[in-house]
Amino acid sequence: MKRETTPAKITDKIMELCSSAVPGAAPVYIPVEAAGWGLMNECFPNVQRMVREHGGQQVNGWAVWQWANISVTLEAHAVWESLEGKLVDITPHDCDEREILFLRDDRVVYSGEPTGSIRQPLTASPLVAELIELLNERDRIMCASADRTYALPKEMYLRIMQIQEMLHREVGRNDPCPCQSGLKYKKCCGREY
Repeated sequence: MKRETTPAKITDKIMELCSSAVPGAAPVYIPVEAAGWGLMNECFPNVQRMVREHGGQQVNGWAVWQWANISVTLEAHAVWESLEGKLVDITPHDCDEREILFLRDDRVVYSGEPTGSIRQPLTASPLVAELIELLNERDRIMCASADRTYALPKEMYLRIMQIQEMLHREVGRNDPCPCQSGLKYKKCCGREY
């Protein structure tokens, strides 16, 4: 199954999630121009360095990620605004993104501590609902750890891995969807979005 990536288009479900997170704001696509010295997935320190060295300003908010027709996630993220007012994502990602969907939210503040993501299912699958619940609990545990050291319960970690492995399994278009919705893959998580 496809990996989590920048949504190909802004759907009603994406707008619904974005509006619930930041009323009145709309996400925008911005280019990724990764700084050669940038640390992988470390947007806040990367943008702080860019502002120190080149001016401009840091803009905080949420990167919007979509995982097939499984879920949409808002992940705390920072981008650089150049002196000319252009927004650029300067952070290298572990996937080859050419642009990201970004939702500005000035309430997002980076203090060196983790920030939990905001997730919404795109399917009525109980398996996906369970995964989102587990990931939200993982985020709560991470954010509650005062010294950034935390240990997930082994059962939680194993169940997250098991569900993700099930949802990443390759299946044929006419096979039952791995999300256990009861639909064929082509009518469920494999549907074009």
